[in-house]
Amino acid sequence: MPALAQTPTLSDIRQEIVRCLTDNVGRPCISISEVSHAVRQIFPLCELTDWELGDLIARSAIDAGFAIEFDAAGP
Repeated sequence: MPALAQTPTLSDIRQEIVRCLTDNVGRPCISISEVSHAVRQIFPLCELTDWELGDLIARSAIDAGFAIEFDAAGP
């Protein structure tokens, strides 16, 4: 019997955002929609709204020194 997927914690989501940022450390600008899409692929049961996830990504990226690309394309 396959294991049931669990809802990720906020810590899990932040850790994945940081992983996406470190994977793109050579890029001066980060796309919120690209990171959002990557996070939702890893955590399909993420309960954050698109706005909440985008805000968390933007705050994490700014703290890490990235410029933000506020692209309109959705995940």
